[in-house]
Amino acid sequence: MTVIEMKSERAKLAEEMKALASKVAAENRAYTEEEDKRYAELDAQIADLSGKITAMEREERAQGFTDAAPLPKAEPEQKKGSLFNVVRVNGQATLQLSNKDETLTVTDQGAAIAPEEFVAELEREIAKEALVYARVTKIPVTGAGSLGLPYEAADVSDAEWTSEVPESEISEDKSWKFGKRSLAPTDLTKLIKFSKKLLATSALPIDTMARERIAEKFTAAYENTIINGTGTDQPLGIFTASDNGIPASRDVECAESLKVSADDIINMYMSLRPAYRRNAVWVMSTAVLKDVMKLTDKNGQYLWHESLRVGEPSTLMGLPVLESEYAPAGSGASGAYAAGDYVMVLGDLSRYKFAYWKGLDITIATEKFAGTNQVGIYGHSLADGQPTLPAAFSRLKIKA
Repeated sequence: MTVIEMKSERAKLAEEMKALASKVAAENRAYTEEEDKRYAELDAQIADLSGKITAMEREERAQGFTDAAPLPKAEPEQKKGSLFNVVRVNGQATLQLSNKDETLTVTDQGAAIAPEEFVAELEREIAKEALVYARVTKIPVTGAGSLGLPYEAADVSDAEWTSEVPESEISEDKSWKFGKRSLAPTDLTKLIKFSKKLLATSALPIDTMARERIAEKFTAAYENTIINGTGTDQPLGIFTASDNGIPASRDVECAESLKVSADDIINMYMSLRPAYRRNAVWVMSTAVLKDVMKLTDKNGQYLWHESLRVGEPSTLMGLPVLESEYAPAGSGASGAYAAGDYVMVLGDLSRYKFAYWKGLDITIATEKFAGTNQVGIYGHSLADGQPTLPAAFSRLKIKA
């Protein structure tokens, strides 16, 4: 097992320990015998891994593994994470990017492209946390300035019964038509900075924290625009009415004024053809979900059903519900519904196409911020997206 793998395993164990401690504290009780035993096991495993990590890092430094040229009279300190090394030269802390299993590309601007494993871990974190983004169809694009997405604008007419020898020649179908939507690369960027002193003195893994923060910000950007994007210099969202995505003709207006009812849920459900309903999910905010959870049918049965398995979503009319903090709620005072608000979408998210011209670049700026004794981490991506099949979506609109 490599140092990176051991650190990843140690982080998982620490999260389990933290969750166990939080559970006991939240319930305001003492540890059970089984919980006490598990906590002790986790503590011992973390201590064992920490010892192995320290020993392996010392061995690597002793063997001279580094991707950067050795600095004169440099005395390595213990690593603070898998991405950075801190060394002292003439008593001053200096940052090195090093690991024998990672590849760095240093530019002439005093910056370096982060190791591939670092970027891969970051992209996995984004996919894991972004519920809507995780379900859309992702299309990698290379060597093209834009991506054309053909779509069926009009269906083929139904087949017709004829006699064995028809009186006239069978007519051709002229109703089948296609259109094309285009996606173009749009920049998404983020810069975070931290001091070299913090990196050199902190007991916390600053590089891991930096990765988590970048993941949070890119997750927020992907999710937010897939849900609410305007389509101008950003992806087009499913809650945005547009002829280029989901037009207003796919809206279902509430049956009652300024209120979501059980009939609205049924109408949305039935507005999708069975083929699209099969893979559809509900997307709504916490505030809207709170109202939906109270809805019952005419027999007094709740439409909402809580999941009985950890990790599986709860269901509404038998379809999964994605509770998103980016989905819109009411635009009125204190979150009240207002006329024209879009508050819920039901759709097959695989019919949303998200194209990316490159996944995610992480650049480490070691000299650009030297004047302020800081290190910068740039995140950059090129992407665009939009719904491509309106019939696969239904959107609830609040009635005046």
